[in-house]
Amino acid sequence: MNKEILEYQLFIDGQWTAGESGEMMDVINPSNREVVARVPRATQGDVDIALQSARAAFESGVWSNKTIDEKVEVLTRATMAVLANKDKLAWLEALTSGATLRRTSFVDVMSVAGSLAMSAAILKQLPEVEHAICPPWVAPMHSYTIREPIGVCAGITPWNFPMILAAYKFAPALAMGNSIVMKPASITPVTTLELAKILTDAGIPPGVFNVITGPGASIGNYLAAHPQVDKIGFTGSTEVGRQIAHLAADGIKRVTLELGGKSPLIILDDADIDMASSMTLLAFLTHSGQVCESGTRLLVPRKMQDQLVEAIIDKIKKLNIGDQMDLATDLGPIASAQQLQTIMNYVKIGQDEGAQIAYGGNRLQGGIYDNGFFHEPTIFINCTNQMQHVREEIFGPVQCVIPYDDLDEAIAIANDSPYGLGGGVCSTNTTRAQQVAKRMRTGSVWINTWHILRPDVPFGGYKESGYGRENCYHALMAYSEVKHICQDLTPDARSSFIYTFLGFNR
Repeated sequence: MNKEILEYQLFIDGQWTAGESGEMMDVINPSNREVVARVPRATQGDVDIALQSARAAFESGVWSNKTIDEKVEVLTRATMAVLANKDKLAWLEALTSGATLRRTSFVDVMSVAGSLAMSAAILKQLPEVEHAICPPWVAPMHSYTIREPIGVCAGITPWNFPMILAAYKFAPALAMGNSIVMKPASITPVTTLELAKILTDAGIPPGVFNVITGPGASIGNYLAAHPQVDKIGFTGSTEVGRQIAHLAADGIKRVTLELGGKSPLIILDDADIDMASSMTLLAFLTHSGQVCESGTRLLVPRKMQDQLVEAIIDKIKKLNIGDQMDLATDLGPIASAQQLQTIMNYVKIGQDEGAQIAYGGNRLQGGIYDNGFFHEPTIFINCTNQMQHVREEIFGPVQCVIPYDDLDEAIAIANDSPYGLGGGVCSTNTTRAQQVAKRMRTGSVWINTWHILRPDVPFGGYKESGYGRENCYHALMAYSEVKHICQDLTPDARSSFIYTFLGFNR
């Protein structure tokens, strides 16, 4: 592995820019704690400069006034540029986030390209003008609506999927003509910085795409509350999402929040055990469980619990857990020491509450594991939906198995959560699975699969999992304003019905 420590600066106004304070933050490889990159610890002054650049670019019209065809051309070029840099982006994403290189190479980079390509395709299909009907019983009027960019947007992203979740924000924001300032998580900022340079080289004008790096508590909150920000796109915990919403409220900023989850997976009594066990692993072990919509509440018919858990454990034992840069690795490390400790704390809480551990429960140790942040997949059985570790988001490779006696009970348990981000159904009966899916109070429901987030379908949650939607048509609408323009077609004031009726043309 390359031991070179990469040095980055802030990306402002189309150029690399040294941070105001000169302070730097280390970015580490979570599998061995080696420092792999350094990025500036931005100050509030740096945020001001980035926002001034974004505002100036927006007001100049250098991007906001481009035609749809011109923006589509640049976004298409940017898509191809991302694909041309696929290997480098995938390597850096895996190195700093702990995601497996196998996944970042074939999922993450492709998802970024997909977000750009889909935003361009949808933009091309949007009507530039929508004309209203003028009923014959009213004065002759011509009314039409157009969509315009909001202005300067802020994208604040977490550490689990740095590239994908950044693209969910900047792709639609750029498509609709906005400028944007991105604030990636402190521990995984590198690929967002790389994307800024790639997109600028592809034709995004200077100032339209900026990246600042620094702690969320200071820089992120300052950005969210800043009077120069018109729209915020945030992905992260529900706790921080509340703070963002409060900070945005004073300025009446538009906000899209994609927050936490504790997603239920309902196994129906007709489910195939092999499918159910594989689906369970996909639902709660992808990225070692560090996914907001992970399926971490497994609802299984009581009579099937032992058989299904046995099948799950058998498959877990065959997983290769280790260095994420090895293409043979199935599960990489936890992203940070702090997150590893959180997982360990919740495992203890579950044990204290009386849940039984059927498998796992410990930090992995020995060999490569001693230098990194690794936790073995953990299965709790005979859980109840009122246990703390069942109700709260753990963000790790921990599955909580809840036995149920009838389907109505299972659906009630599934919906008994402050969250509503994802959900799933495993069944061999298509009609029955569809019926259950419609009864689940979540923004996405997967049947016999999980984690399918497509750029052409919306993603977001119910309840405390946030509001607004990312991806597809819904995202482009969220990054635009609607303007109604109305023109009276009568030739003069004396001929106007409105002026005459109201007595304003005497």
